[in-house]
Amino acid sequence: MPTYLIRWITAFNTDCQLSFGFDQQTEEPQPYHCGLPQGSPVSPILFLIFSNAMLEKSHYPADAVDTSYIDDVCMVQTSQTIARANTLLDDRTEQYLLRGLTLGLTFSVAKTELLYCLPITSKNKNISLSSHPPLRIMNTTILPQRHIKYLGVHIVESLTFLHHTAMAAAHGSQVQGSFKFLRHRSRGVPAQVAHHLALTAIFLTMFWALPAWWTGSPSTTNTLKTTYNAVARWITGLPFNTRITNLIMLAHLAPIEVYLDYLSLCFAIRLHFLPACHATGPPRQHPHTRQDLPDLHHLYNLSKHLIMGKLEDCITHLLVNCVHPVTSPNRDKITTPRQLHQQWLHTLSEKTIIIYTNGSQLDNGKTGCGWVIFCKNPELVQLNEGHCHLGARAAVFDTELHAVQEATSSLLTTISPHANVYICIDNRAAIDTLSFNNSNHEYARRALNNITKLHLLRWKIRTVWCPSH
Repeated sequence: MPTYLIRWITAFNTDCQLSFGFDQQTEEPQPYHCGLPQGSPVSPILFLIFSNAMLEKSHYPADAVDTSYIDDVCMVQTSQTIARANTLLDDRTEQYLLRGLTLGLTFSVAKTELLYCLPITSKNKNISLSSHPPLRIMNTTILPQRHIKYLGVHIVESLTFLHHTAMAAAHGSQVQGSFKFLRHRSRGVPAQVAHHLALTAIFLTMFWALPAWWTGSPSTTNTLKTTYNAVARWITGLPFNTRITNLIMLAHLAPIEVYLDYLSLCFAIRLHFLPACHATGPPRQHPHTRQDLPDLHHLYNLSKHLIMGKLEDCITHLLVNCVHPVTSPNRDKITTPRQLHQQWLHTLSEKTIIIYTNGSQLDNGKTGCGWVIFCKNPELVQLNEGHCHLGARAAVFDTELHAVQEATSSLLTTISPHANVYICIDNRAAIDTLSFNNSNHEYARRALNNITKLHLLRWKIRTVWCPSH
């Protein structure tokens, strides 16, 4: 850590004062010598750096996993027997406590919880918890429980999350009850306001930490459907005898399974775009786990079809050759562009390849592009042509670059000998991007990747501005 930063942190935590205020009266500031100043964004960062020193370790075995969030620590230990797992947990805890003595940190035994997750086929699965060997931390016995709560998620020993879904449904009903006075049947706030409150308040509480416990199991959704349908009935004001399918549709809500998969998929997409150094990696299929276990790879199964192809990469910069434009025979779009272009074509040597590309957008927003490849021999002889649709999300600029990519892909598969190639484009921005892709545009990078391969095959590629072709 730089010296100036150490000095700044020292000054930040030196000569701090604290005063209490009550009933519009505030006492005189008093000095305090522990803790961090409250209200500063740097305080939680300093606490994380300080507390992380207690949990640092040089070896990370596969059977011992530690995760921490602020001041909550979760220690996972796998072993053949409970007694062996308790011994390893006791050793790990003792190491952390010894390191914490020098930092003034310790664990809160009163808040410590213990959960045994036993295999379904284990003979100890259904025996009393008191029959298991005890775990002792700091001369205190930690009794095992059937379920624990970590970061707002209720975890049961069977890992079915049925207890959590029951609690989630109860929390959703509680929040909905606090809003019931706003709307009753068709009276009160409009239905669209109730719909907004459902998405931003009720469901936000109800589906907290959803990707951690939603596995697609029907037993999970059956517990949540009662509250979900009650919210839909509150939005619409319809009676109890309304069919559930009509109720959900008129409330402008998706079926609960679809909505939960949508929220999980959004989280999975975020995981795929995390930096490589992030602690939470993208969803992966674990080859060493049993494939017949239900819902174990739910996040991966939701997002695997999105990553079968190459995702847009705005980070990786490829070392490709830029395409240098030649001077266009046309100064503008008005002064006889066709005649000037034909005169320029007569100056080209035989066997020269001329590619015309174009991109366009319809009034309804849909875009597409086309390309045609000629060879001068000595007149222009058509070699290939093509077109494609790019949907309503691409811009005209994107279609121009994609046309170049498709045309150069055709050259990579042609049997013609290498030659000089001129790509005629009527979009100056596309020409500039191909000459210097400083923004790392995806469509330009794909086109430049093809052009680089053609350069290695001794093709010479140039671009030229050709208006209104």
